[in-house]
Amino acid sequence: MVKLRFFKQPVLPDRYRMDKFHAPSLDNNPLGSPADRDLRVYLPPGYYEEVDKRYPVIYFLHGYSSDNMSWTVTSRLEIDQAPLPMDVIPKRMAREFSLDKLPVYEQLDEFINRGEIEPFILVQPDGSLHVPELGNLKDITGHVRSKGSTYVNSTFSGNYADYIALDVVGHVDRAYRTIADRDHRAISGVSMGGYGALNLGINYPDVFGTVAALSPGNLVPEMVDLKLYTPLYERILGRSYARKTGEREWRDILDTYDMIFSKDAPLLASITRDEARNITGASEAALENWRKYDLNVMISERPLALKATNIMLYCDAKDEYGLSFQARKLHETLLSYGIQHEFDNPDDPGVAIAPHTLGCGIHIMPAFQFCSKVFTLINL
Repeated sequence: MVKLRFFKQPVLPDRYRMDKFHAPSLDNNPLGSPADRDLRVYLPPGYYEEVDKRYPVIYFLHGYSSDNMSWTVTSRLEIDQAPLPMDVIPKRMAREFSLDKLPVYEQLDEFINRGEIEPFILVQPDGSLHVPELGNLKDITGHVRSKGSTYVNSTFSGNYADYIALDVVGHVDRAYRTIADRDHRAISGVSMGGYGALNLGINYPDVFGTVAALSPGNLVPEMVDLKLYTPLYERILGRSYARKTGEREWRDILDTYDMIFSKDAPLLASITRDEARNITGASEAALENWRKYDLNVMISERPLALKATNIMLYCDAKDEYGLSFQARKLHETLLSYGIQHEFDNPDDPGVAIAPHTLGCGIHIMPAFQFCSKVFTLINL
């Protein structure tokens, strides 16, 4: 996703909030990641005026490499004062992108004020491990990127699913005027966050009634040899840079998933290859550990969990992370268990230069609209 780092904090409306709270589920986690976390909260127009009104909540999970220094949805005021990765793109090239479709708080205000969506509270938790990526990789602003949690409960990294479903939800219900039931709670996310949204929907069906997953990062062992390549990087800095960046990024992502899923029996270190570098085998223990976190397996083991859940699933057909195939497989799994859902797998030329990042970005607002529509139907 497009990530922002803020060096100078502007004065924002009180409705655009940053909470600091303690998450008991992360106490004494194996990696020593902080249990005291930032929580980004958007309150809709009228929140402070209509003091008796209660609101539904959309919980939005960021993607890999993001953290409390790089919120996915923010204010235009912060964007204007922040050095963006997109700043390195020539203006003539920027016109190719649908950047005006990337959501900001002011855009949510406009939609709500025009009556196009019902008012809701938006909550963005920090889902990073606060562990540096391999090689202490930095983003374009100089910020050291953090490994992501994948939002699962893991013996090796901590209980990040409980952190979202229990700690974050509990804090929000106590601190704000929410409608505190599953029908008025939605969980959405991009990439790693899309995976997390589905994982939480499956494992906490009594907490979340709606799931909107964008390009869910459901990585499986068969993907280890993916050649990650984003055309955008080549257009800006050249083919060699694009290839090397993709290799480093994919290596780090696999290392993180291996650490979270199977630290006691690492998959990557167990892989054997022939002279042509084709995979010939891997640890059965590692394969079994990874399998437990495959969303398709989770659904097959709990086929009733999503029966009463409203689900939106999206992924661009040319997603460079290899997630389109996985999204189609999830679609087929949901169909096989009679789980109703909306599925969109377009080949959108408008995002071809970065199908994953831009595709997710311009579908965040439609995901919010999907969630809001569900809230509206429930209230009729």
